[in-house]
Amino acid sequence: MPALIGEFNLSLTEAGMLYSFRGIGMLIAVLFAGMLSDAIGHRKVILSGISLWVIGLVIFNTTSSASLALAIWLLTGIGFGTTDSGLNSLIASTSKNKGSDLNQLHFWFGVGALCGPLLAGLMITYFNWRLLFTVTIGIMVLYLIYMYSQNYPKVARSRVSPWKSLSSIALQPEMLLLGVIMFCYTGTGTAYIGWINTHLTRTHHLSNFYASLVLTLYSAGLAVGRLFVVFISRRLTYAKILLGGAFLSCFSASLAVFSHNPIIIGIGFALTGVFFATLLPTSLALGTKLFPEYTGTVTGLLIFFGALGRTFLPGLVGVIADNSGTAIGLQVLLVAIALMTLSAFRLTKLQLEDDEEM
Repeated sequence: MPALIGEFNLSLTEAGMLYSFRGIGMLIAVLFAGMLSDAIGHRKVILSGISLWVIGLVIFNTTSSASLALAIWLLTGIGFGTTDSGLNSLIASTSKNKGSDLNQLHFWFGVGALCGPLLAGLMITYFNWRLLFTVTIGIMVLYLIYMYSQNYPKVARSRVSPWKSLSSIALQPEMLLLGVIMFCYTGTGTAYIGWINTHLTRTHHLSNFYASLVLTLYSAGLAVGRLFVVFISRRLTYAKILLGGAFLSCFSASLAVFSHNPIIIGIGFALTGVFFATLLPTSLALGTKLFPEYTGTVTGLLIFFGALGRTFLPGLVGVIADNSGTAIGLQVLLVAIALMTLSAFRLTKLQLEDDEEM
């Protein structure tokens, strides 16, 4: 983020808009991508998403216009959202243990988020950010070729149209609560990834290396936490896993954003990554378990809620940071974490009530 701010001469508010534009693109994509996965199959959705993602990255990497750089994140968001929704739906529809398999899938997000900041920091330090994007584009092209060569499940033609089932699914109490969790987690997690470096270098005057290290610890927490959930998802209900992760993250995130000690800040963000790791894959697992015949629609709907958070919360942090500093901006996110915890608590009660009725 600091390199992009310098390259395009962006204010903190404009920098936050990079994430917001990507979030808007995801909003456009994820809901339709999920339903399209149910209607026309995963293959077309996933390959289209990766292609749009690559095109967006190529344009961003070659432009010198700040306006185009901001706007093209709409297309990048559409590609990312389509791919995200399609892949999650594919795993959910073919898995016998959704909680375990979805956490294994998202473990690799943690690995990428762990390695990415370190590699990005090295490449930006010794080269420039455009080389970083060039390497990323090359990897994405190879991934597109790989996914093109895979076999995909056939579309079930007999099911009711996902377009007609969307409203009835979306208004279920469990889905609304899962939507709140997805909104709060995805928005807060995206804000952390985008703003940790800027916050630590500007507010606490720490080195770029240490700031990147803290971001790496947060990402490592995501990877480790998801491996842990792979095992406990066979022993605990999905609702209890969500409640535990949300509740514990209230304490770790408070430690991270209120402390002035660099070591405690690092520990706080690392633990927050561990606790946050439980939330997204487990929410998808629970949602698709409730509606097994509409895995694409449910996945798209929940990721849509997440995209709303990704659109709104990082930009909100940028606006607050411009006026009151990044510390206040990150502290405001604790409200979202508290709301997420309350939603998980209510979801746990609903699940217990359903079990008693059965």
